[in-house]
Formats: sequence, C-alpha cells, structure tokens
Amino acid sequence: MKFLLSPRGPHPARARLGRSAVVLAAVAALGAGIGASANVFATPPDDARPRVGAKAPAFVLNTADTAEPRALDHLVRGTATRGAVLVFVSARCPYVAQARQPLADLFQRYGAKVAFAGLNANQNESASDVKTDAAHNFPFPILRDEGSKVADLYAAERTPEVFLVDEKGVIRYHGGVAELGAALADFTAGRPVAHAEVKAFGCTIKRKP
Repeated sequence: MKFLLSPRGPHPARARLGRSAVVLAAVAALGAGIGASANVFATPPDDARPRVGAKAPAFVLNTADTAEPRALDHLVRGTATRGAVLVFVSARCPYVAQARQPLADLFQRYGAKVAFAGLNANQNESASDVKTDAAHNFPFPILRDEGSKVADLYAAERTPEVFLVDEKGVIRYHGGVAELGAALADFTAGRPVAHAEVKAFGCTIKRKP
C-alpha cells in the first residue's frame, strides 16, 4: 500500500487510516469465510417449524379448569378418536371470538372421531382469564401453555391457529379455522387433506418480552 510521503515519512493520520482499512478488510474477509463455512449469517433453507407430514412435537399440559394433565399421545390415541385438532386460542382475541361457534359446530360434528383441544399460550392473559374463557366459550378442554413453550415447539404465531394431528402423531393439516371443516372431512374419510397448509389469520400470540 502506498502512502503520500512528507519529508519526514508517511503522514501519521493517513497511516492510521491505511492500517484501519487493512484491519477492516481482514475482518470482512474473515466474516465472509465464516459465513461460507458455518452459515452464521445466512438464513437456513428450512427452519425448525413442524410442517405437514412431520411429527408433531410431544407435550403434556394441564387443563385450565381442573389442572388435569393432558398429553398429545393420549389425545391422538383416545378410546374412540383417531387424531386430534389442536387450536391455539386466546381469551381476548376477536378473531378467536368469531371462531368459537364454527369450532363448536366442528366439535359437534367430528368430536366422536377426532379429539379437540385448545391451547392458550398468551402470557398477557391470567390463569383466571383462561379458566373463565374455557368454561364459557368452548365445549372441549383448554390447556394452559405456560411460558408459550408448546407454541414455540410448534412455531405457532396466531390465534386461532390449527394443527390437525393423526393417530401416529403426524401433522396432516396446519392453518386457520375456516378451512378446518374441509380438512376434517378429508381426514375422517381417510383421504389426504386437499389443502393441508393454509395461512392462519388472527392475533399474534403474546409471548413473554
């Protein structure tokens, strides 16, 4: 690297700038090498979100009303059921309020074949809020997801957001309530779910800050 010379040698300020440029270039080269080899800065091509066709993460959560533990394994392999509808809900979200009756109708129609469970992962809703909501608004058990741990496992983002899991623990549908009826019709008839991955619209799940 060339410096502009004064009678006494390289100008001190320019020399410092030159050294800084060399250091920055070295750091940039090192960062590029790390990124290329370890993928540090690149977004992975496939995240950890459970997808349709993948195993649903196992969990055990307590019911909001009686604190009775419910495991995913028991939900999907009940006495008469051959799968489970897991729907993330909220006591305050207006989208969930609109979905209560459609969910009740689907439970009445398919509840003898498929278990239903609501999961409340909102950390801004008290245990009392969740318990009251469960008692007054849903015909199926509501499970309390303290710390949003199960929501994190499923990468759930919205309320309402639905996962339909078969008796082997495999996700067969992921999406909103509006398309759940068609998914259940296919599923209970033994057909592949035609529209298995649909975007869920609703309120964001309120995790801890």
